[in-house]
Amino acid sequence: MIIRKYTKSSSFYLGTKAGFFERNESNLNESLKENELYSKQPKREMCKICSSRLPGDEDFQSHNVSYVFCTDCGHLNGVFEDTIEFVDKIYMEDSGAEYAKNYLDEDFLNRVSDIYAPKVDFLLSVVPDGNCEILDVGCGAGYFVLASLMENQQASGIDVSDVMVNFGNQQILSHQGCAPLQKVKEDGFFEEVTKTGADVVSAIGVIEHLRQPHKLFEAFKESKAKYLYYSVPMFSLSVVCENVFKNVFPRQLSGGHTHLFTEKSISRMHELLGVRPVGEWRFGTDFMDLYRHLNIYLRANNVSQKMLDYFHAGFATKIDDLQAALDKNHFCSEIHVVAVKD
Repeated sequence: MIIRKYTKSSSFYLGTKAGFFERNESNLNESLKENELYSKQPKREMCKICSSRLPGDEDFQSHNVSYVFCTDCGHLNGVFEDTIEFVDKIYMEDSGAEYAKNYLDEDFLNRVSDIYAPKVDFLLSVVPDGNCEILDVGCGAGYFVLASLMENQQASGIDVSDVMVNFGNQQILSHQGCAPLQKVKEDGFFEEVTKTGADVVSAIGVIEHLRQPHKLFEAFKESKAKYLYYSVPMFSLSVVCENVFKNVFPRQLSGGHTHLFTEKSISRMHELLGVRPVGEWRFGTDFMDLYRHLNIYLRANNVSQKMLDYFHAGFATKIDDLQAALDKNHFCSEIHVVAVKD
């Protein structure tokens, strides 16, 4: 039996992601620079998930990068490799300081309570006894770790970024009196998973950023952990919007997101991991993305504030209702899964 949950309020998006509206041009330019770097890498020949040979025909192009669906598992692949040079440039330059700018903020506790506490609550609603020890891989600044500690769960985290680990430990130390985050090198990252004694390995928004996700799959299989709790970005309406609106920052498919999951490729990943899903939470920001795209284009067309107000009243106030239809149709931008070893 799979516990299924759908939808989430979009109100957090307007607060924590307001910069997507206000700094569209700078965000777009940065994304295009990252895509230019990505396009200089060697061509990808094998699917990122199932390792099958990719077809020669590309399915679409978005912001100067071409993409192709794997004919075997359905995974959406960027046509270039995530090389060590690309990954280092995106995530590790200046000890990760550049990438960390997207996540470090002064409103640490609000981010924990608004975004990450619901993720912990969902995990605990699925795990039978509602109690577990968690190793959070790719923990970043430790938002999920702190949310877990605040729910009286044992939790620690590992990440490759000095900047985010140091910042997160300072924050958690002030609130919980401990420094549970550890900086590890890429190879040590997978070793820590293999030797963990935790019940749950969590990877929230991490798998899509890994240069070699199969190493995580193998490490989890070898570990004593029973559950894998992960979230990944999906091919959804947001990608369609990004393909149509060329002058808007592509939140879903660009930069560090060089590939996206489909229902079929998630099933294949579960086969590779030797797990079955016991909990699924589907929600997305697809209609919020559509609203953002249209809003930015309307402003570029110099429409009046009155027109924008009518647009907001008629569309933005019903975004959650509209999004719920996509979530329940399994065509939303994000999925959270709790999976258990068979």
